[in-house]
Amino acid sequence: MKKDNYIGAAASVYLNYAVVGVATIFISQYRDFFIKAWNTSAAGLSMVLAGVGLGRILTILLAGAISDKIGRKKTLLIALVCDILFLLGAAFARNIWVAGVAALFFGATNSFGDTAGYPALADAFPNKTATMNSLVKAAMQIMQLIFPFWVAAFPNPHATAIALIIIIAFDIFTTLKAVFASQEESKLKQEVKKTNIQNQSINQPSLAVDGVMIIALGFTLCFTFYIFSLYVPFFGSVVLHQVPATANQLISWYSAASLISVFITSALVTKIKRLYLILIYSTISTLGLLFMVLMPSIISARLGAVAVGFFAAGGVWQVGLSVLTSYFPTDHGKFTSYYSFMAAICYFVAPLVASFVIKNTVTSVLAVFWITAIITAISVILVLLLLQRSKKFN
Repeated sequence: MKKDNYIGAAASVYLNYAVVGVATIFISQYRDFFIKAWNTSAAGLSMVLAGVGLGRILTILLAGAISDKIGRKKTLLIALVCDILFLLGAAFARNIWVAGVAALFFGATNSFGDTAGYPALADAFPNKTATMNSLVKAAMQIMQLIFPFWVAAFPNPHATAIALIIIIAFDIFTTLKAVFASQEESKLKQEVKKTNIQNQSINQPSLAVDGVMIIALGFTLCFTFYIFSLYVPFFGSVVLHQVPATANQLISWYSAASLISVFITSALVTKIKRLYLILIYSTISTLGLLFMVLMPSIISARLGAVAVGFFAAGGVWQVGLSVLTSYFPTDHGKFTSYYSFMAAICYFVAPLVASFVIKNTVTSVLAVFWITAIITAISVILVLLLLQRSKKFN
């Protein structure tokens, strides 16, 4: 079948991620409203955000199996319904317990969305998987770029939740009408590709070594941009003493850089070895974070936001996933779930760690960013090891 037949499927995937991009920072952008509404503190807010990761951990491996079993379309529909439950629960909750349950559903949204969306793109566009995966970030970052301005115009999250639910309802309709690629046909092509690779060389990547390191990158790469997107407003307001509107706009610097990066990265990924690309991006992200924490100022914060946005949030996580699927070119749903499982752990562990550290003081917020810089540096080490081992593979 021609690729044009799958435009509807791609559109439904990208629209889902556009909403996910907003939903990811929904709580942090309305943090002052929710702290009052839920009768909690910044630490309590972090505990609710950790619920997203817990929900993802509980569902990600199951979601991968379900995606391979019942198909990408039905799995994506599950993700969209879970997103509605999250938005309603978070927006209208009156305590952190209800908000925490809502966060679990957003974790499920991420699990089912990832194990449906990325494999659907891989099934439909096997020769352009890295590029199509990178464009997922474009959908997310376009929305994250505009969202702080939306929040300034609509300070009550109820209206925002309803608007997003209307978009999700349209996406449900789009998904139902779209044609998704045949998984059986895609699996057959993957098996042929795997056989060809095995015939070319007896030295092949090891799941126990190379696979584990790439999957670990799923955690470290995610940690950098996820923690940054959640806590850079705190950096602006607590460390730099900016008003909330100005502090929130650091996300716009981050998102604008990320959006630009998506298109540049999607072009570079076809011209530069993907592991080298991840190495360069992770190194610059580390330097950007160190610049922020060592010399805190509005200029360093904006430059740090641009560095992390471009080099950590512009699709490098998706590039890591494409490396994994190229190393192990069968069972896309299963391997995507392995990789996303580490992101799930990140979604849980990162805010949980931050909840014990952050106290609305300059020292505590800087500590969160020091931890982020260290985790980002671990990405650099992992890629160096992978590059060393890759020399013996075709």
